[in-house]
Amino acid sequence: MDSMQHTAGSLAELIGARLDGLATIVCTGVSSLSEAKQGDITFMVSEKYSRDWKQSNASIAVVPNGIEVPNHDGETRALLWVEDADVSIAEVLSLFEVEVDQPALGIHDSVELAPSAKIGKDVRIGPFTIIEKDAVVGDGVCIHGNARLARGSHVGAGTILHSGVVIGHDCTVGENCILFGNVVIGADGFGYCASLDKTHLMKIPHIGNVELGDNVEIGANSCIDRGKFSSTIVGSGTKLDNLVQIGHNCKIGQNCAVSATTAIAGSVVLGNWVQIGGNVGIVPHVVIGDGAKIAAKSGIMNNIPAGESWMGLPAVPLKEGLRQWAAVRKLPKLITQLNK
Repeated sequence: MDSMQHTAGSLAELIGARLDGLATIVCTGVSSLSEAKQGDITFMVSEKYSRDWKQSNASIAVVPNGIEVPNHDGETRALLWVEDADVSIAEVLSLFEVEVDQPALGIHDSVELAPSAKIGKDVRIGPFTIIEKDAVVGDGVCIHGNARLARGSHVGAGTILHSGVVIGHDCTVGENCILFGNVVIGADGFGYCASLDKTHLMKIPHIGNVELGDNVEIGANSCIDRGKFSSTIVGSGTKLDNLVQIGHNCKIGQNCAVSATTAIAGSVVLGNWVQIGGNVGIVPHVVIGDGAKIAAKSGIMNNIPAGESWMGLPAVPLKEGLRQWAAVRKLPKLITQLNK
């Protein structure tokens, strides 16, 4: 957390906002509009929330340009008008972020370290971590306890691995990544075939690896399977939520955002800047174009062109899906009328 005392005026300067109100108000915390206390800064992302400004106890609010805020008293409170509220929210929250405890600088005595492993400078490696032969740990890497880096794995500079993370053999994690608890990179893909005599399922070996770009963030308990022949790839800047499954040989582009409990089957290709809502399922070999958006709980069974938004199960373009949804809502009334 930033120890500096912030005021409405200093915050406006920090985030490049236009100040409307009292510049000397001291900011003591961050909260939602409804739960804020006096001294708190809050955020109003639409006029739906700006109507509640009068009733809120917050002293300062970040507001996008062009939104009306009725009943604002500039003598006692302050509004910070900004171009992009989301970016400004991130900047303000970073000032109040509490530092996470880290392992001590150096390598804990309990770490199992192979002689052939290469360890960079200024690393923090917590207790009971296992680093196998030929693994590489870059400069400034932080590994919390009970992690495992398998043979030939590579973790780039500045990356943070939280407790229980497993990096499979020959897999690569880029620089400045964050992998939260119990993430598994490089498990075998889900591949089986029936034996010739049809008595059992035969396991198909997966001899590829996983390659993560730089600045990738992966939420807790997510899994990325290694490729069957080549690499499963996650592009730089991509963010995966908790409990996300990426199948073998997927190619995920840069700066994608994938929400929790989404399951992406093998050999799916995502372009750059794709956004996927929670609990989405995607069948194998689908191609999703740059900038596409997929609504939560959708089932993707077809390719999606770049820039399009889809929804539903099976998923269809957004406008068609909304029409289907509206029609289904009318069915009970229509059935009642037919019965009469």
